[in-house]
Amino acid sequence: MDDKNQKEINHGYEIKRTVTFENNRGFALAENPNAVQPFVTWVFTEKDGKRDYDWGHYSNDGGEAEKDFKHRIADYQRQYGVAEKGMYKYYSMRNDVFDADAYPKTAHGPVRIISLGELKRVEKNKPPVMGFLEYTAPLTDEQVSDYGLRAASGNPDITADTRQRTENLPKPIMEQLADAEKQVQRGETPAKDKKQNLDER
Repeated sequence: MDDKNQKEINHGYEIKRTVTFENNRGFALAENPNAVQPFVTWVFTEKDGKRDYDWGHYSNDGGEAEKDFKHRIADYQRQYGVAEKGMYKYYSMRNDVFDADAYPKTAHGPVRIISLGELKRVEKNKPPVMGFLEYTAPLTDEQVSDYGLRAASGNPDITADTRQRTENLPKPIMEQLADAEKQVQRGETPAKDKKQNLDER
């Protein structure tokens, strides 16, 4: 969640909470005690440090506005596969992304778990995923491997060298099986992953 020291006012409403995504879109929760409908949630676009607010959902109930704020955030993330700015995002290929055994629990999260509802491609030239998790600090390589996760290429700790090494790794076994199944359906003989069969030389 964004934390602003200076009060921001939009159309008489004080911005109380915001979430900004990696694509510079976001949502805000605001309040104006003197308005007929004192609570509102907006979508915004951020450019050069300034925000353009739009599509307000107004309410008389603070609790309802809070629910709407959370719902709009989750719905947008499901639709577009984006994480909050500054978060560490890890993709999951599992259907049961919400299952307690499907992800590592650390002091840094997960802050959010987003299920996309189906396999979706959220990064260009990368395999589709079922969902993703957000942490405030990076997971270890061992945690990522143990839970079959994949770090997002835009994570703050991903350097060009790390990205290159990741792209040279063999595909996870589930992806290999899915590829082999498609090849069989096309009447082709599944090719073995050369990187995982070096011992057969």
